[in-house]
Amino acid sequence: MKRLASSPVLFLAVVAILAGFLVFVVFGTTGTGRPKDETWNRIQQTRTLRVGMDASYPPFENLDAAGTIIGFDVDLAQEIGRQLDVQVILVNIAYDGLSDALLSSQVDILISALTAPPQLEGKAWFSVPYFNAGDTLVVEAGSPVGKMADLEGRTLAVEYGSGGDVEARKWERRLADLTVKRYPLADAAADAVAAGEVDAALVDGIAARLAVGRSEALILAETVTEAPFVIVAPEDSPTLHREINAILQEMLQGESIEQITRQWFGAG
Repeated sequence: MKRLASSPVLFLAVVAILAGFLVFVVFGTTGTGRPKDETWNRIQQTRTLRVGMDASYPPFENLDAAGTIIGFDVDLAQEIGRQLDVQVILVNIAYDGLSDALLSSQVDILISALTAPPQLEGKAWFSVPYFNAGDTLVVEAGSPVGKMADLEGRTLAVEYGSGGDVEARKWERRLADLTVKRYPLADAAADAVAAGEVDAALVDGIAARLAVGRSEALILAETVTEAPFVIVAPEDSPTLHREINAILQEMLQGESIEQITRQWFGAG
């Protein structure tokens, strides 16, 4: 009978098992090839939080005259940094390079008016939503229109070719007497409500809030579709993801998000 150690096949099998065990011990179970909580540990060691964003999308992030990045997402990032007690470093990256910057550890998180990027599914954590940019109904204060179903016999403004336009076409088939007027820009569609040209406008959530901020005569009614903006964190750092979610939940339940919204969209 051969001794166990003399079997080459068995020896190689044992080596493979031991190697796999060492990989598990060293790298954890994130599947990224990086130690678990590597990003969180780096933040704690350096006391800095590197935030990637594409500074070309006001009012969420853009460059002011002095070249400083400002906007809704900047204020959000700074508040997260304050609560984590770390310095926030903003990294301006073109939109197409955001995902690669996160995966290659050039930044710690992404805050850039992002819906959950499909290319990062299974590779990153997505936070709870902090803003909904979905199509929203804008009406005059005191209007009997509170939802799309109330538009029977009324006129609705949309931006031509937008998501609101697509949604309006569905409602044209559902309601017997809905007139849809199409405008070249979302702002023009929303302003048509304040001008009394139409009964309501269906525009993206950003244009809707900006319109309400411009005119005290307008209010937000029904949110018709969902386009939630989220913060994106590396898969290797569940602790960072958990901390960010806790901060966002607190901000959403309190006044912080509302204050940032008023700062960048107006008091409406």
